[in-house]
Formats: sequence, structure tokens, C-alpha cells
Amino acid sequence: MSFLARKQKLLSQSTGHLRVVEQEAKYKAEFMAADGLPELQKTPPAHLDKVAKAEYRRIISSIGKLPLRNLDRSELELYCTWYSIYKDASVQLNKEQSKKRKNIAKINSAIKTIDKATRAIKGLASDLGLNVNSRLQMNMPQTDKEEHQSLRDKFRIS
Repeated sequence: MSFLARKQKLLSQSTGHLRVVEQEAKYKAEFMAADGLPELQKTPPAHLDKVAKAEYRRIISSIGKLPLRNLDRSELELYCTWYSIYKDASVQLNKEQSKKRKNIAKINSAIKTIDKATRAIKGLASDLGLNVNSRLQMNMPQTDKEEHQSLRDKFRIS
């Protein structure tokens, strides 16, 4: 059985009592994540198509204080690429639905592509902090069942 690590919170948003060593480690990690790494390039990469480049520009102008850095570029490029695929499939679906003689195979194919792209976009957006839930998650206090247990219950002492 493997356990996944919890997502990190900013030091200023930590609600628990941290030792000085833990506070220093969090501060250093925040500094490296925010200031120690190169920023994302402002211009979209040349290999992206027109729609993906437009999405890249939109995100770059909107990221504000999100700690996205050059290391996150490939994930951002994937997000923009999937967004372009989504838009293209949506246009194809609309064209097929507006025709008098509808091709069901093309409609189903477009729907499958839209579904796959939507899933990829949601996952990447969450990882990059591009949706409301992922941005708010770090601000929500974590409730831990172990905090409310007595020592007797925690260590199973009878």
C-alpha cells in the first residue's frame, strides 16, 4: 500500500504549529519555487498551433502570482495543445450537427475527442492552478482526524 504525499501549503497559510526547522524548510521551498527558478517565457513556443498560442498568451497574461516557472512549461504547453484539440473537435461537431445529412460516425468521433480533451484539460488545469478549486485548495484549512483524538485513542492504549 503506497501513500501519496499531501499537497504543500504556503507557510503563511499553514494552520498547524510548526517547529522553527519546519518553518525554515517551508520558507526555503517557497523561495525556490517562486524566485529561484527561471520564469515562464512570455511568448508561446513556435511548435504550437494558432489556437494553442492564443491560449498560451491568455494564460501568461493572467497567471499573476501563481508560482508557475519554466519547469512547468511542458505541462502548460500540453494544456494549450489539448485546448486546441478541444476547440477543433467542437467546431467539427457543430459542422456535422448543422448538416442535413448527419454522419453519426463523425459525430461520435468528435464527442470522444471532446471527452478525452476535457479530461486532460481539467487534470492539467488543476495541476497548474488554473481553476478555482485548485487555487482555493491551498487556502482551505485541513481538518485532521488525528488532531481531535486523545493520546489514549491515538496510540490505542486501553
